[in-house]
Amino acid sequence: MDPGSKEFRILETAEDIQERRDQVLSRYAQFKTDARAKRERLEESRRFQYFKRDADELESWIYEKLQAASDESYKDPTNLQAKIQKHQAFEAEVTAHSNAIVVLDNTGMEMINAGHFQSDIIATRLDELKRLWELLLSKLAEKANRLQQALALVQFLRQCEEVMFWINDKAENSSIMSDRYVESLVFVFVLFLVLIDPSRAPAKSQPLASYLIAKS
Repeated sequence: MDPGSKEFRILETAEDIQERRDQVLSRYAQFKTDARAKRERLEESRRFQYFKRDADELESWIYEKLQAASDESYKDPTNLQAKIQKHQAFEAEVTAHSNAIVVLDNTGMEMINAGHFQSDIIATRLDELKRLWELLLSKLAEKANRLQQALALVQFLRQCEEVMFWINDKAENSSIMSDRYVESLVFVFVLFLVLIDPSRAPAKSQPLASYLIAKS
């Protein structure tokens, strides 16, 4: 017999045939199990790659918006109204994009709950994206507040200039401080208090004198 040839055993009995049948069916069942496991692993890998792509894109978008939200344009008092309107549009853009992180979080949690083999990495990415998102919202709120403060300061200084111009004009024509002069000084002081703390603003019907006495 040729040494390279395989020896085939002749199945002589029903037991031999049944044994061979069981072997074939067992190997086929194992083949299907392995193929299914491989297919599932490939599907998990495909979903992870999509998740990673979307997470990377969202992270890049957040970093871009963080840079814009962190600028200090409020320190320049020119065109503050336009800057506030631009920031409001910026906030609307971020709000409209919030659904992206919700969808990504749902996808990631679904993969984790299904026992994905990259669950640890998915959970870490989700935590980092949530942290960055909260940081972005915080920066947006902070910048909006700074812009409003800057606008209030500009308006206050403008009012002060107008009042002081009037005071100086009247003072040049009078050597004695009139009641109007004193009232104007009080008005400037009240404006200063309100700028520091808006909750300290007097009621519309409250005389300035009684307001100052109450605050003293």
